[in-house]
Amino acid sequence: MKDAKAAIRGDVQAAVAALSPQARADAAARLAEALWTTTGPLAGFSGGVLLGYMPLGDEIDPRPAMQRWMNAGGRLAVPVTDWAARRMQAAAIESLDPRSMEHRPHGVLEPASPTIIDPPDLAVVLVPGVAFDACGGRLGRGAGFYDRFLATLSCPTIGVCFASQQIERVPREPHDVPVGAVVAG
Repeated sequence: MKDAKAAIRGDVQAAVAALSPQARADAAARLAEALWTTTGPLAGFSGGVLLGYMPLGDEIDPRPAMQRWMNAGGRLAVPVTDWAARRMQAAAIESLDPRSMEHRPHGVLEPASPTIIDPPDLAVVLVPGVAFDACGGRLGRGAGFYDRFLATLSCPTIGVCFASQQIERVPREPHDVPVGAVVAG
């Protein structure tokens, strides 16, 4: 199973690395539109807290969709990680401006002074990943932060990705937590 996941990670990461900056920007715009169309997964929400994320270089940028959520009156949060405890939590943010955050381990941008939001207070969660399948199977980076966090949630979860990150089937182990829906940009 570990070898199969490693092979998928390598193949998908190579496909994402081949995307031009313009293709990445276009995908982020398509993602925001797909999430917010009248039939999109965010269309029925009005307010509450959206947990998004500050993208790493190989992740689709959810910030256009997050900004739209904020413009519609919703609140935003991003993950904060405790690497020693191998735990992720949601932290409120007032702005998507990266200057209001600081780089943490592995290059992740997080609020400098996080205000933690309890999982039951989240309305919806946008989940990055390396690969997704149509049934919500998600292949992450391998550290399990999102799997452990997703297991605590009762709100909708939406995997977000580039089209090249959608594969036929993601191998799953008992600890792998699927997302409720997958939307590609």
